[in-house]
Amino acid sequence: TFFFASAQEIPMERISSGHPRLLVGKFGFVDLKRNALSPAGKILKIRILHDAALILGYPLQSREMEGRRLLSASRNVLYRINTLTTAWLLTGEHKYATRAIRELINAANYSDWNPSHYLDVAEMTLAVSIGYDWLYQLLTPSERSLLEYAIIEKGLRPSFQQNWWWISCSNNWNPVCHAGMVAGALTIADIEPALAEEIIQRALENLPRSLKAGYAPNGAYPEGPMYWRYGTEFMAVLLGLLDAVWGEDFGLSAQPGFSVTGDFILATTGPTGQMFNYADCKAQLDISFAMIYLAKKFNRPDWFEAVKHQLLAGVAAKTPKSVISGGNRLLPLALLYLDIPESPKSSPLFYYSGDEALVPIGVLRSDHTSKAAWVGLKAGSPSGPHGHMDGGSFVFESEGYRWAIDLGMEDYTKIEKKRFQLWNSKQDGDRWKLFRLGPVSHNILRIDEALQNVKGNAKITKFSTGSIEMDLTTLYTPAAGQVTRTASLLSGRALRLRDRLTGVTPNARITWQMCTQATPEILADGTLKLRHNSQALLIRKNTPENWNIVSAELLRTPVESANPNTWMVSFSVLIPKNGQIELEVTLIPYVSNADDNLYNSQVSD
Repeated sequence: TFFFASAQEIPMERISSGHPRLLVGKFGFVDLKRNALSPAGKILKIRILHDAALILGYPLQSREMEGRRLLSASRNVLYRINTLTTAWLLTGEHKYATRAIRELINAANYSDWNPSHYLDVAEMTLAVSIGYDWLYQLLTPSERSLLEYAIIEKGLRPSFQQNWWWISCSNNWNPVCHAGMVAGALTIADIEPALAEEIIQRALENLPRSLKAGYAPNGAYPEGPMYWRYGTEFMAVLLGLLDAVWGEDFGLSAQPGFSVTGDFILATTGPTGQMFNYADCKAQLDISFAMIYLAKKFNRPDWFEAVKHQLLAGVAAKTPKSVISGGNRLLPLALLYLDIPESPKSSPLFYYSGDEALVPIGVLRSDHTSKAAWVGLKAGSPSGPHGHMDGGSFVFESEGYRWAIDLGMEDYTKIEKKRFQLWNSKQDGDRWKLFRLGPVSHNILRIDEALQNVKGNAKITKFSTGSIEMDLTTLYTPAAGQVTRTASLLSGRALRLRDRLTGVTPNARITWQMCTQATPEILADGTLKLRHNSQALLIRKNTPENWNIVSAELLRTPVESANPNTWMVSFSVLIPKNGQIELEVTLIPYVSNADDNLYNSQVSD
């Protein structure tokens, strides 16, 4: 059930009068120091100390705006404070604490924390609050007063200056902003108790909105895995703040879907390690603090197993030459939650968001090997949060390579500087003119090259362990009476896509298209062959029309991001007199060897 926490009384008297009190509770940093002795903790400690040493040589973070945002500066301050304070706790070396205090004083002296874009305020408030709380014993009285003033006047009070939309919204801004505000409130609760209680009560009343929209019913996040990470990491921080003070989170983590949201991340991570990056999402994501926290919170060691190798081999093994622009800003906090038991459990081979999800998705996987066939399909609407015109799109991996790709997000700041109305998502809005966001770059069907309907909403109508069917009709009305797409994994790690269209005007042109970074080649028999190093994929279709191959660089405007070595492959057919057609396209892995023989040339259901 979905519920609000407004009727609950917050026991403010249980907030500790001393410091630290954020995330660590009455036992202080015992867990953090103990977990740093575990195999994963030892490696993470090496990385934290490496980054902290680099930070010592950099100038303090300036109040540098990027367009209308101060967000990069806020994030870098949060990264530096978490890294430096953790390095001090792990080593006892005061050089790290001294530098952290300098960063805190510097940020506190900014003219403001840019409340016009409240994410900036939220992340800065979290940074200064953690720094103040964890370094409290080392601060002078005047330094404490300065930081307290900044948290209250530049962080908390601006959140009451107007009825900010993020307070009750349902997207990632909700947990991010409330997490920063709750951290600040807990930090100054003994100084401004009434203000602190009002902020915490406000968060408990409004967070269920984003929890319902973000995770019900089965944990899938409508804005995709990248924004899952952003919103969920700060939701995890907020729950950690509440848990540490009260030993409970007032029912927030019991909201539908939240306790299984780690399954969504496991499912949307392909065998290559890339994400199913629908909507405004990148394919490559760093390790997430949220997955470590949630594995601990919900006793899901299988989630931790899935990210542990990333932690050991991916994050900690990398020792970048520069971190002047920041890094994984919440990861040092993971040392508080690393005491998770081993688990041999493997992730499921299929995942369904439930069609009640705001953006329904389905994922199928053939096996648990690194060469598994894996396909992700997206339904939903272009009008969804951070939406693209990608209803019915798919990404596909097999033999250790992603053949069908999604280019993901565009650079917001770069586009906004060109006075482009990036967030105008009306049917004729600027948003759909961008290559990566509109229909041209996505692995979808098009009818006479028209846009998808912004108010359309595709549904997943059938889901099984081997196939997914989507009803795409409302994305194409009135041009079609019905449009469905069915994806099925076949033997030989192949994928078959069947598209059925009825009620279409005769002679309308139907285009089947796919984006790829493999090198395309049309064979003599009309089959399309994609090559990547020694790997290859054959794409066969049930129509004689020729394939069309266009470089993605020819399809973007000069203001948009480059897409090197990327191709749009497509074919078009004309609708016959009866107004209906069925397209069948099969993607078959192919091994290039001395005889150039087809791998598993006979595929079957």
